[in-house]
Amino acid sequence: LESLYQDRIKPMANYVKGRLKERNSPEVFVKTFVELYGQHPDLFEVQNPMGGDEATIFFHKNPEWFKGWIDIDSPEDPYDEVLWGSLAKFLDGEHTFAGGRYGMARELMQRNLAFLAPYTLGQVCHIVQLSIQHRRLIVYHRKMLKPIQTVLCQLPSEGNGNGAAPEISSEGEEIKDMDDLTLVLFRMLMHHPSGIRLCRMKQMIKHEFSRKLSEMAFQCTKLIELFSQEPLSATFVLDTENDGKSIYVRLGNPDTFSDHIKGVYAMANAAEAKQALQGLQHGVS
Repeated sequence: LESLYQDRIKPMANYVKGRLKERNSPEVFVKTFVELYGQHPDLFEVQNPMGGDEATIFFHKNPEWFKGWIDIDSPEDPYDEVLWGSLAKFLDGEHTFAGGRYGMARELMQRNLAFLAPYTLGQVCHIVQLSIQHRRLIVYHRKMLKPIQTVLCQLPSEGNGNGAAPEISSEGEEIKDMDDLTLVLFRMLMHHPSGIRLCRMKQMIKHEFSRKLSEMAFQCTKLIELFSQEPLSATFVLDTENDGKSIYVRLGNPDTFSDHIKGVYAMANAAEAKQALQGLQHGVS
């Protein structure tokens, strides 16, 4: 538990369990650790949230050296451009990382990279998340995290056979299948990471991509009904604001996407990177 405090990773049960396994703890401890921590309320505080979410385990009193938890999912980027430049330079090669963002962060830490030396594992997890969702330096591709340039180089030789991510449709076409809609939503959320208002989604799709969306094409009478269907329900989150008057569509956790949707996500990242590169080349010319 103390090591998670040092890493500034909030000790939710799955992280505690993972850390116990990393340290080869006895299997009986791995299976019953929540109950064992709960038997010592003078030392630990076990919080069991409502709704069946996983428990979180804290020290009863924070260590004096503790600097607070890192919000790994935060869109805020507090890191300087020197770090991002160093990371981009490091990723300019044939790298692949297993185990999602945590697995990649652990591997980066194990490599003792000088530009990551000032940061904790929790901060590096956040850096990886920003690299995926905002900086678009890395993408999910075939169950692995890879540098975007590596994936871009591979895409032209990959077909669109069974299980492959969809090709990018032409402008003006109506969106008629879930993969196409998911791809468009991924790209829109890269432009609007804070979320898209549901009531403006159709207009934004038309304005930004010259595409048309009709819920009737998906046998729905209301746009919100689309997000109760798979894969949208497992990929995006609907949040309400202004006392429930506004509904926002936001990106879910890429770590939990199915393999197929991770492929679509990689395609969206690749399309955005290609568009940005074309814009840069056009500006230079």
